[in-house]
Amino acid sequence: MIGAYLKDTVVIKTVTRGAWGEPSTISTSVSARIERKTKLVRNQQGENVTSEATIYMKNRTIRHTDKITYDGIDHSILSIAQEKDFGANVVLMVYV
Repeated sequence: MIGAYLKDTVVIKTVTRGAWGEPSTISTSVSARIERKTKLVRNQQGENVTSEATIYMKNRTIRHTDKITYDGIDHSILSIAQEKDFGANVVLMVYV
């Protein structure tokens, strides 16, 4: 159900460490819906922070340490939430 609304594309950048501790970045392009509006959300430390956009995507593994790129800018993830759409599919909401 949510797939019809995912008209934007974002890149999720995940930093991993090799056997010797050297960082490498894995970039994955995914379909998403970007809703640009300011919202007050709680981050992992329980602090109130201002989010500039909410990104909706199909359920996937994503961590707070990942970066989301859209419009050519890397954004830090402030908060992650899950909801169900009308078809009972899990929708991921990421606040940046």
